[in-house]
Amino acid sequence: MGYRSGWGAGESSPEPRHKALSDTQMKLDKIEIARRQLGTALALFLQDSDPVSVHTLACAGCEIAEHLTRKAGAKPFSTHALATFPDLDVGKIRRVQNQYWNAFKHALMRNGMERDDRDLLEHFDDGVNDHTLFIGWHDYMLAVRALPIEAQIFQVWYFALYPEKLAPAVDTTQYQRNFPMLPSKPRADQKRALRQVISSFRRDAELMAHPQTDARPLILAVDG
Repeated sequence: MGYRSGWGAGESSPEPRHKALSDTQMKLDKIEIARRQLGTALALFLQDSDPVSVHTLACAGCEIAEHLTRKAGAKPFSTHALATFPDLDVGKIRRVQNQYWNAFKHALMRNGMERDDRDLLEHFDDGVNDHTLFIGWHDYMLAVRALPIEAQIFQVWYFALYPEKLAPAVDTTQYQRNFPMLPSKPRADQKRALRQVISSFRRDAELMAHPQTDARPLILAVDG
């Protein structure tokens, strides 16, 4: 059977379904791109959607956010990591930070041989994204000085879940108050608590109107 186009001779082809999108000019720069990548990654993370897609988007946003932080004259997360762990260098940090991202986005090695990432990927799970999202939003905040409320609460949640990441002198009261006993809870309950606290703070009109709160949704439309 031959291929049939779906419309007869003499009929004009239907308008492409993406025409409405192509008619809308997106206003993109590096800040907007990082915001869209990190925002969509966090939205998927909160929905317990595909962690591979979360990680791929978050890593892409991380890379741009780090550049934006340096451009703004601030010190990105990698600078603090180097100061904290003097045995590391930038190359090692990049390899650790991007190991799964490289496995997800590349089929071949630099020599043209197919990658074999089976052993590495056995260690990937949704928890890896906790750290990637934290780094991305940390650097984005330093560059832009405003975060979605979801990202603000995510940072509190992160420190409640990983108190060992804080300096010993830091008061953890605010983290524990919002997320009590978080490390001892099952993963599903940890993320449920995150969604519940976000929902609560979204009703805070003063916080949502604050200049350091980006009140737009996490996933942005074509026109932002």
